[in-house]
Amino acid sequence: MNSTATDAADKVSRASRDAAASFRKRGAETRDSTNSELRAFLSDVEELLRKIADISDAEIARVRTKVAEALGDVRHTLGETADSLRERARVAVDVTDDYVRERPWTAIGIAAAIGLLLGAGVSAATRGRR
Repeated sequence: MNSTATDAADKVSRASRDAAASFRKRGAETRDSTNSELRAFLSDVEELLRKIADISDAEIARVRTKVAEALGDVRHTLGETADSLRERARVAVDVTDDYVRERPWTAIGIAAAIGLLLGAGVSAATRGRR
């Protein structure tokens, strides 16, 4: 591969790593926000369960048990989902980086096509505002 192709491949590879880092950062921010809201919701539900713990009505006891089980299931599922999303994002970054390194000219062509499409879209949108 000649120097120009190597330089282009390195630039595209850096850009893909930067995009991946940005994606991870935005994902972390979204995750933190969602986790915070979900924790607050789960805390509210747990507080509600504590407040009705002394009520001896059989129907309330049955509902209380179902809600407690559902809370456990939700906590377990959330942990698995977060792990799965992290793994998928890591794999996507690795695959993209490998693809760019193996096919630098194809990656440059794809990036140019995306840039062209975005530019045409922005141009059309700004023309529509006039």
